[in-house]
Amino acid sequence: MNVLACDTATAVMHLSLVRFEEDKPVFYETSATTLGNRHSELLIPRILELCGRCNIDLKDLDLLVCTSGPGSFTGLRIAMSTLKGISLATGKPLVSVPTLDVYQGCVNTYPGAVLATIDAKKQRFYAALFVDGQRKSEDLDLTAQQIEQLLSGYPSVLLTGADASLLAHKLSKPLQEKVRVDTYAGANLALVLAEMGRKQYLERGSNDVGKGPSYVRKSDAEIALQQLIHSLEVSHD
Repeated sequence: MNVLACDTATAVMHLSLVRFEEDKPVFYETSATTLGNRHSELLIPRILELCGRCNIDLKDLDLLVCTSGPGSFTGLRIAMSTLKGISLATGKPLVSVPTLDVYQGCVNTYPGAVLATIDAKKQRFYAALFVDGQRKSEDLDLTAQQIEQLLSGYPSVLLTGADASLLAHKLSKPLQEKVRVDTYAGANLALVLAEMGRKQYLERGSNDVGKGPSYVRKSDAEIALQQLIHSLEVSHD
C-alpha cells in the first residue's frame, strides 16, 4: 500500500510517501518545511516533487491521509481540499486523523502524562491530554493558566506539539519545573500520520465525502458575523 500523508495545520508543511508491506513501512520519503502562509502555493508542487523522487505516479497511490484539526483554519482547509481533489481525480480513498493525536503518536512510548499543543493565537492554545497513550480530554482551547489547572494533578508532564516550547515559557515557575519539552516534536510527524491513517482506514474505512476539518473554535469571520447579527437585533429592539 502506497500512502501519501500531508499536514498543513501549522506553519510547517509535513509530507510523507510511505510504502507498507505486511503492516510495516518498508520505504518512505518525508519532508518538513516551514512555509508560513505559502501552503496553498507550494503544496501541490511539493507533492509532485515527492512522488517524482520516489518514481510513483499519483495514480499509483493507494491511500491519502491528512490531519483533521485543530490547527490553522486556512491550513487545515488547504491540505484537506488538496487531497480531496486528488481523491476525486484518482478514485483513491482519503482519511483524516486528529492533529493532536498525531503529535501524541510521535511519543506514544512515553509513560505518563503527555500534553499535545498548538498555538491557537490570542494568548490561547489548542491542547489535548493523554496518559499512558490514552486520551483523557477532548480537544481544548485554553489559556496557559487553564492548562496549569488541567495539569495540576500530575507529578510530571511531557509537552509535545508544534508549540510546546512556547507554552512552556508561559507557564508559572512551579509548573515549569515539572514539565519536560519534547524538543523533537513533529520530527517524524508525516510518517506517524501515514501509519495512523492507514490503521484508521483498515479499521473504519475512508472519510465520508462531505467530511471537513474539525474546528475547536469559531473563525474570526463567524465571530464577526455573530456580533453583527447581535448588534442588528439590539438596534431593532
